[in-house]
Amino acid sequence: MFIIITLQVNEVFSQKYYFYTGKKYGSESMYNPINFFLNSGYDIIQYDKYSKNILKYPYGTGFKNVGQNLINPIGPINRYGWWNFFKREVLPFAYSKDESQWFPNYQLHLLGGGLTYAALEDWYRYNKFSYPKTLAFTTKMMIDYMCESVENGDYVGDDVSVISDMYIFNLGGAILFSFEGVKKFFSEKLNFADWSLQPSFTIPTVSLENNGQYFSMKWKIPYIPKIHLFYFFGMTTLTGLSYKFDSGDAISIGVGARASDRFVTDPRTNRYEVAIAWDLGFFYDRNNSLMTSLFYSVYTENRLSLNVYPGLFKFGNLSPGFWVVLKNNGKMMFGLTTSWAPGIAFK
Repeated sequence: MFIIITLQVNEVFSQKYYFYTGKKYGSESMYNPINFFLNSGYDIIQYDKYSKNILKYPYGTGFKNVGQNLINPIGPINRYGWWNFFKREVLPFAYSKDESQWFPNYQLHLLGGGLTYAALEDWYRYNKFSYPKTLAFTTKMMIDYMCESVENGDYVGDDVSVISDMYIFNLGGAILFSFEGVKKFFSEKLNFADWSLQPSFTIPTVSLENNGQYFSMKWKIPYIPKIHLFYFFGMTTLTGLSYKFDSGDAISIGVGARASDRFVTDPRTNRYEVAIAWDLGFFYDRNNSLMTSLFYSVYTENRLSLNVYPGLFKFGNLSPGFWVVLKNNGKMMFGLTTSWAPGIAFK
């Protein structure tokens, strides 16, 4: 199904770049399929209880179980209940913490996934690849499958969230953001951008640190010059205000909640509930490319997290990025990053 849809994607090229423009600084300078794979494919390991060693995950079980749910979606939905499926996964009709799965579906999979498809198309086109839309769609859907498999872990059985994620929201986001009018609105009116972290590896344990896919929106408040409403989401959801300078630089602050834990409430269907903790974030960006972020989280393993992206500091011809994490036990961890490859982490 994915291959057929991919081959039908219209390869008429847009003349405008909406979400990737080739900036050599900030979060946009680090945007590429490899970092997208690490930030999105392993987004779930931001939870404290998940292992950072990506070589130890039961990939075979995850790939197989996700595939079985996608090959025969009717059976799992029948056993789960069609009304339960639609009210919890698709329609905003359930509001308890263990039933409102539709919220991250719209936020992360539809909007975030839609931007990802459009940004990958821009990246492939900017770097002169043939068939950028087909490559963007294929890359996105393969990594979405990888993300679902990592989240699946060693679970075997029905999982309707996989069905709604892949067939409705991930696919729907790519279709939605294939329209020029949609991309123009989210890019120019809402300043929608990918502000993901700087993934880095420890050596030689192959532990993936400081990864995670995040997005930001800034909507200009009418009749109030330079002030925007600010919204930031991913594993953390923050709301606040942003001030834009004449130079194109902006500072933003947001307060909200961070998903601190995820635990299964129904082992028969792999239904889960998310625990949350308060979170505070400060941001500095240049032309909507994130230069610096600072998070203060309560009741999570990482108390303070600072990310400084390439382009802010220069040492001769080099302009690396770096990040520092202060854990709640007083220990520190840091990493060095570049625009062209994942970083190196030091504990």
